Amino acid sequence: MARVIWNKRASKQLQELQEYLEQEFGINTAKTFTERLFKFLDLLFKYSHIGTLENKTEDIRGFLLHRHTTIIYKVKQDSIYILSLFDNRQGPDKKKA
Repeated sequence: MARVIWNKRASKQLQELQEYLEQEFGINTAKTFTERLFKFLDLLFKYSHIGTLENKTEDIRGFLLHRHTTIIYKVKQDSIYILSLFDNRQGPDKKKA
């Protein structure tokens, strides 16, 4: 079974996003987003290449979690590496993996 590994940037982005959602929209919105994220991770275990190819040479994929947030990840052997939670309101040139 695959395991999920969050890099430091993605972990920090998740924490900041949860704090922002809670402050601006309330605990229920933050909780709903987190539940959506973990449902996606369950789906990702079954279908690891479900996301669109963001970087063909490095096999980095992205999946739209919410209209404002795309999760950027890479599948390598039996691990799924979460690289970034990208805010889609930014320009695509700021998308980093």
